[in-house]
Amino acid sequence: MSYTLITAWLSLSLITGLPKGPDNKELLKRFYKEVYQEWRMETADELLSPDFVSHDWPDGQKGPAGFRDYYKVFKNAVPDAKYEVKDILADGDRVAVRWVMHASYRDYFPGIDIKPAGQKVTLKGVAIYRIENGKLAERWVVSDLYELLMNLKQEGEN
Repeated sequence: MSYTLITAWLSLSLITGLPKGPDNKELLKRFYKEVYQEWRMETADELLSPDFVSHDWPDGQKGPAGFRDYYKVFKNAVPDAKYEVKDILADGDRVAVRWVMHASYRDYFPGIDIKPAGQKVTLKGVAIYRIENGKLAERWVVSDLYELLMNLKQEGEN
């Protein structure tokens, strides 16, 4: 009897000590709502680990300060940007988010040599986050830049 009780307690301890998919999913829902829709950077400061790395950024940018620097340039180029979450899937310490961003292209963005003229843009992508100790630790992003560039060129020619 006591062996069963100890085994059950150990199993429960191991399970509750592991990262939880649903909790991590809620973390990303909050992050996208407060950061990518309301643009509240204090939420990024709170939810990003000090060593947060986005693997699509230039080398050396990391943490909340790197995040703020990147999105300062981003928001300058597309000041009305809003992200819409299409899907969120969580498994252990990983959370995948499929999103669409809508905005107007108002100023140059590094790597895009198309003249800004208020073109309406849509960018679709998927981001995978790794959660560690309740904070966003890493991110991998894949987005449809080809469609974005084609739309910018077409809109700019009209």
